[in-house]
Amino acid sequence: MRRLGRMAAAVCAVTLGSAWASCATAAQGGAGAPVTAGEPALWRTFDMIVNLQNLPRTYTCDELWYEFRGIMVRLGAWPYSVNILPYHCSPSPHGTLTSPDVQVGFQLPFFLHGVAAKSATVHAIERTIRLSPGEPATLKPGDCQLMQQISQTLLASLPLRIDEQHFDCTGSARRAADFSVTVTLPVAVKMPPAPTT
Repeated sequence: MRRLGRMAAAVCAVTLGSAWASCATAAQGGAGAPVTAGEPALWRTFDMIVNLQNLPRTYTCDELWYEFRGIMVRLGAWPYSVNILPYHCSPSPHGTLTSPDVQVGFQLPFFLHGVAAKSATVHAIERTIRLSPGEPATLKPGDCQLMQQISQTLLASLPLRIDEQHFDCTGSARRAADFSVTVTLPVAVKMPPAPTT
């Protein structure tokens, strides 16, 4: 496995207030799970810069935007909170830039306990989520090394438990499909409504 010493993810966590006391739409992080009352939780905002290094192929800025958004929504981030800014990336798939940076902002719930539970603006349940080709749909078989670096930076910086991960990125770009990451984290039972303008 290549050394990824220069990769880093800077994290800034901010607790939000009671702006989202009412919730309207079902969580998208794990479709198909039964809806339960859940535990008191509060949304936390994260802002990270993910430094990707020597990827095996060129990713356009649009491709990176969709890759990161798909992963964050699958993890249960409030979709309207996801803000992604790729840079040092290629405008076309034929470029030579293979070490882009991606700034990622999003919100995830975290559990509240004791007296703090009175400040809850959402209810969440602990859920196990798998990331692999097709999960989410934006992840393709050739994204093995991209997902490996995301796991070692972004996922490693989040308050979640990485239950299992496997990366075999030795195949060709189209056939390097043997990778997966399974994580457990709080996921909102219901999402806040879309912001009004």
